[in-house]
Amino acid sequence: MEGEIFASPIEPLFNHEHALETHILQDWLINLAKKNFRHINQAHSKQGLFKQVNAVETIMYAAEKLKIAQEAKYLAIELFDRFLYNHLQDLRDHVLKLPKKRQMKEWSSLQEGVSNQVLLRIVSCCQIASKLTSHYKVVSVNRAKRFLCTCGYRYASESLLQSELRVLKTLKFQVTEPTPIVFIETLLEILGCNNTKAEVKTFYYVALKLLDLLYLKYHTFYKILFEVISSSKIHSKEQKREFSKVKADQLLLATAVISCSVYMVQEDKADEMIKELNRITRISKNDIEDFASVLIQLVEEE
Repeated sequence: MEGEIFASPIEPLFNHEHALETHILQDWLINLAKKNFRHINQAHSKQGLFKQVNAVETIMYAAEKLKIAQEAKYLAIELFDRFLYNHLQDLRDHVLKLPKKRQMKEWSSLQEGVSNQVLLRIVSCCQIASKLTSHYKVVSVNRAKRFLCTCGYRYASESLLQSELRVLKTLKFQVTEPTPIVFIETLLEILGCNNTKAEVKTFYYVALKLLDLLYLKYHTFYKILFEVISSSKIHSKEQKREFSKVKADQLLLATAVISCSVYMVQEDKADEMIKELNRITRISKNDIEDFASVLIQLVEEE
C-alpha cells in the first residue's frame, strides 16, 4: 500500500472522486491560456525546425527505453528542438567573431561535433524532462549511461552531467513550459465534468496516438495546414510570420487533437464536441475544424 500512496498514477484519473473542483480547473485553464499566449508572442519562424522525423523517432525510442512518462516524452522533443536551434545560433555567433579565413573550417568542425553529440543531447533532454514531470521515474546518470552503451556510445558520468548542464544553460534554464499533453488532459477533465457520460478516457488514448503522429509528421502537417489557411498561393513573409504563431498555439493544437479523437471514436458527437471546446476555449470553430481536418487527412494516409 505504501508504494501506491507515494507513486504517481500510471494514467490520468479523469473524473476521479478526488478530482479538482470546477473553479480550480477553470483557474488552471486560465493559467495555461496565459502561458500559451506568452508562448505565441515569443514564436519565431524557425520554431520547430529540428522536429525532424529522425530526431522525433529517436526521442520517442529513447523515451520508451528510458521508461519516462508521456508528458516527459513530449517535453523532451520540445527541449531538443529549442536547444539545438539556440546551440547552433551560439556556435554561429562564435564563428563569426573569428578571422574570415578560419570561419569555414571552424564551422565544419563544429557541425561535425554537434552531429556526433545528437544522441547524447537527446538523452540529456529526456533526463531533464523526467525530472520536471515525475518524482519517481527520473532518469539517473547510470540508466542514461546504460542506454547509450546499448546504442554503441560510451560516456563517463561527468560527460552526461556536463551535457545536461549545457542544455540547461543554452536554454537559460527556461524548461518548464507546458506541453500539448497538459492542455489535452486539462480540457478532457473539464469536458468530463461538464458531461459525465463522455468517454474521456477513450478520447485520451486516441489523442495520445494522434499527438505521436502529429509530432512524427510535424513538418508535413503544418505545410498542409499553411496551404489550407493561406489566402493565396503566393506566400508573403508576413503570412509566414503570422503562421509561426499558429504553430506555437498549443491550446489550438489540443482542441483539434481532442476533436479528431472524438471524431474517430464517436463520429456523430464530433460537431457537438467542437461546439463545447469553442465555448470553453473561445477558439473559433473554423480554426478547430481546419486543424482537425488536416490531422484526419494524415491519419487516413497512414
